[in-house]
Amino acid sequence: MNINLEDLKQSFELLLMGWGGVFFVLFLIYLASKGLAKLFPPKK
Repeated sequence: MNINLEDLKQSFELLLMGWGGVFFVLFLIYLASKGLAKLFPPKK
């Protein structure tokens, strides 16, 4: 079994970029929901 270390490094970089993008979008959705809750507070 022959593993090219350059390809492995590139695949880990791609994996990190993908997961970073996922968490970035989740964080943006979280911030948007917090902002909307401040602008339009729930009625009691």
